[in-house]
Amino acid sequence: EYLHEDSIKKDPHFAKKQAIFDKIKEASTIIIHRHVHPDGDALGSSYGLREILRMSFPEKAIYSVGEDTVNYLQFMGSDDKVTEADYIDSLVIVVDTANSKRISGEFYNKGKELIKIDHHINVEDYGDINYVREEMPSTASIITDFFNTFKKELKISQEGAMYLYLGTVTDTGRFRYSSVNGDTLRLAGTLLDYNFDT
Repeated sequence: EYLHEDSIKKDPHFAKKQAIFDKIKEASTIIIHRHVHPDGDALGSSYGLREILRMSFPEKAIYSVGEDTVNYLQFMGSDDKVTEADYIDSLVIVVDTANSKRISGEFYNKGKELIKIDHHINVEDYGDINYVREEMPSTASIITDFFNTFKKELKISQEGAMYLYLGTVTDTGRFRYSSVNGDTLRLAGTLLDYNFDT
């Protein structure tokens, strides 16, 4: 296993991850946003998180939204459609977006609470909870780590694992960039265990 009980307890980011998980468990509606002009990591982390939450909490309304797309990533599927009314008492999670001006979707600030999950240099704390891991090479890796931390309570599909793997592969330049380390590959390995077509 990538994470054992002892390593979870020693994880310096565990308190922040637990706070996010608590908010997820409290919310009945969760709307996930990403940045404009999305790349593989923006869509991979957004769709991957959506699949984790839909499988783990089928009673909740879970959406992944954005106002634009790119042709080369259309094979990944499409964003969900929401209205402003859907944001009432919702939890909004914004992934892979360093500053609020780059968030795709006009109603991101209409929810009850907002969580930012990102790996870019932290230029703006726009969330009620800001979970920024600048040392991580992709937001998909952050979501994968989050899933592994709470693996006893969360589920993921083959499709969800593929989304997170795609986000990791694209933002690491196929594992060639200097931000890649052993943990990057170990996290990616936990996704490959789901046997999707790479």
